[in-house]
Amino acid sequence: MTVAFALPVAAQQQGNVVQKTDPLYQKVAELDSAMFSAYNKRNLEGLMNFFSPDLEFYDDRSGLTDYAHNQAAFKKNFTDPVHSSRRELVKSSLEVYRLGSFGALAIGVHKFYGTFNGKEELEATAKFTEVWENKNGKWQVKREMSYDHR
Repeated sequence: MTVAFALPVAAQQQGNVVQKTDPLYQKVAELDSAMFSAYNKRNLEGLMNFFSPDLEFYDDRSGLTDYAHNQAAFKKNFTDPVHSSRRELVKSSLEVYRLGSFGALAIGVHKFYGTFNGKEELEATAKFTEVWENKNGKWQVKREMSYDHR
């Protein structure tokens, strides 16, 4: 009985995901790549342009933070002379869902690598969920969740 119930639900969930060939999927993948290119290059201004001023960022380690808190944290991270961080998307993990005319929901897995004295190593793997808002053609993350850090 449980299997019979789960199959229609699974099929329905697969039907809601935006296909990789859809322009919305391609747009969100492009935004993700550009946002974390700025992160990896330590470009604070470029990175912060991807976040809405009313950002809510939920993290399983630090709880809820806002735009100003994240800007300060990124600035501190980017100016650290000993440690640098790099983010890499697990490409096969990215799922995109349409949010009507509002924007899109992106779900995936990413890895963060830290470099200490020239040696890079994996620091964390985590899941993420982002609510992207499309306001007059300007896409920004309005809500971000990062969780299940390992």
